Amino acid sequence: MKNLDRQDRAAFSGFAATLHEMVSLNLHESDGMFQGNGRHYLTCGGSALNVIAAAVGLAGIEPKKILDFGAGAGRVTRWLRAAYGSAEISATDTRAEDLEFCAREFGARTWLSGTDVDGLDAPSRYDLIWVGSVLTHLPANISERLVRKLLSWLRSDGVLIVSLHGRFVHFRGPQFNYYGVASGWEEIERQYLTEGYGYADYPGQDAYGISLSKPSWATSLAERLEGTRLVLMSERAWDNHHDILALQNRPVTAPLSVRTSQAI
Repeated sequence: MKNLDRQDRAAFSGFAATLHEMVSLNLHESDGMFQGNGRHYLTCGGSALNVIAAAVGLAGIEPKKILDFGAGAGRVTRWLRAAYGSAEISATDTRAEDLEFCAREFGARTWLSGTDVDGLDAPSRYDLIWVGSVLTHLPANISERLVRKLLSWLRSDGVLIVSLHGRFVHFRGPQFNYYGVASGWEEIERQYLTEGYGYADYPGQDAYGISLSKPSWATSLAERLEGTRLVLMSERAWDNHHDILALQNRPVTAPLSVRTSQAI
């Protein structure tokens, strides 16, 4: 384990700027999301928190039980702990050593997930589920199945927040080594332009690669999900890179809470 360097408050914006001194700087020695740039690692997590806070505010909830799905070694979990100190925070992923770290360092309740969406089950129900950099690696049918599965884990009025690769990533692909899928980018682009969602495996992988999705795909998904309210759809909202879709376990025709219905 090693420590990140504390960044100046000016590195952060929004809600994260008020909490940066409270965030743990302990880093797992094999954190797959840490690429040697401590500033970016921390500001990326802080950006996620800003997105989460925006969605929570629009949904009018105060999350008491939170799940970081695909938590890794806590890039976002550490910010959730700083922001929601009294909440029960859970983390799940496929690497046991990452989860052990999250449990030890952030007091998270952890459980090992897997790649079989239909076989996934959660030990609890949650007010808030964050899913960063997961659907961005999955085919369209699996992404929709996963979203439906995660929605079933929400309490009444709970919020699911997922990140997506959108129009910006489509534009950026050629300058960013096609996100590691090489010649598969052509098929991604074809599907993206014709169907709204494009996907190709990483070389040598099966059902794990890179996806692109249009905002229209995300909103049409929201329309297909009965009993669900579209809280937020924002392009490049996370780390100036990923699009964000937030859905609430509440029919769109149901009365909103006082917190969301009063204009300021």
